[in-house]
Amino acid sequence: MAVRAEGCRIEVSQRLKRMNTILDKLRREPEMDLSRMQDFGGCRAILENIEEVRRVEARVLGAYRKRVGGQPPVKDYIAQPKATGYRGVHIVTMYDDRRVEVQLRTRVMHEWAVTVERVSGLTGFNLKSHEGPPELRELLEFASTLMAMEEEGQTVDEQLHGRMSVLREAALEFLSR
Repeated sequence: MAVRAEGCRIEVSQRLKRMNTILDKLRREPEMDLSRMQDFGGCRAILENIEEVRRVEARVLGAYRKRVGGQPPVKDYIAQPKATGYRGVHIVTMYDDRRVEVQLRTRVMHEWAVTVERVSGLTGFNLKSHEGPPELRELLEFASTLMAMEEEGQTVDEQLHGRMSVLREAALEFLSR
């Protein structure tokens, strides 16, 4: 596996879309059909830092070019996070002649994503799809920004902490359901 070859400590898991997630995606993207759904199944690798993510990304891309040729579809949500605040790198590659999605995240990115899943479950809002009250969405997006700053070695100053407190207060009614 590419990760082992890069000497990274890693947590790997399979990732299969749940039926309700598949149906929701088909509703949101009417032009989509199951045969073109590239992220139907795959794996997720949680790495220690962004440098490791980039090394593994390069290794996966190189292996794809060697086996299949060309460039696989890549979504770099580290360089350009989703509107929700989600960060990670998604690469659609081939495994046993099937398209599978490889998701690469740092532990910090993964903790944020797990938190969004938990808050979605608690509140009943599909926050991954940018649904739910703007106060809650803004809190999670800003939390992602601050986490990314810290992960990149930047300082989160008192003004940013203050903004986080204001956003948390505004979202509290949705978090205490």
